[in-house]
Amino acid sequence: MRVDELYTDEKLDKRDMTRNRIVNASLELFLSDGFRDTTMARIAKESGISRKTLYEYFKSKEEITTIIDMCLIREYNRIMEEAMPKLCGNGYNKLKQYFSIIDNNIDNFKDTIMFTGIYDYNVKTNEINSSLRDEFYDTIKQATGYLTEILKQGIEDGSIKDYIDPHLTANTIGDSWLSLAQRVFRRHKSLDMSEEECRKMITLQLSLFLEGLKA
Repeated sequence: MRVDELYTDEKLDKRDMTRNRIVNASLELFLSDGFRDTTMARIAKESGISRKTLYEYFKSKEEITTIIDMCLIREYNRIMEEAMPKLCGNGYNKLKQYFSIIDNNIDNFKDTIMFTGIYDYNVKTNEINSSLRDEFYDTIKQATGYLTEILKQGIEDGSIKDYIDPHLTANTIGDSWLSLAQRVFRRHKSLDMSEEECRKMITLQLSLFLEGLKA
């Protein structure tokens, strides 16, 4: 996946193109070598620019990783934004369709899932500037908002258990399946299982969520 595919437009100027090149070079380095071994000097070299030029765009690799993570989450949001109007039936039926979309797209977003693991483990949000941090939080809030909306509808129409907190439940489900997916793609060998076998764990987890939420 190339991050510039997530926010390129027809009016992209030279500075934006350089920014895209930096972000994509960084993404490849973080995925191949990890956060610790990816330095600003290496990012500059892979981007074909000087370190001085790199710092004109980004103050730190924490800032770069935050922007990458935010762009990847926005692609998830784009998919869900297109899918939501097409979901049909009561809240529970929409929940099944929503989980099916996640399950069918997880393999396509393997790099995204692996990168979120790198980000969550290595970056503290207090290390980035407040405006970028707020933008990042808003992006996450939008991502969980789709599921929250479905849960609220299901509670209202009686198809989903009415004693749950929709917002808390949506965040719990999102964090749970993402954490499991990160483990499946990064550490399946340590579980003494093939990636395909581990992959079934994600499908099973989503089905358990469905059973637990059904009214």
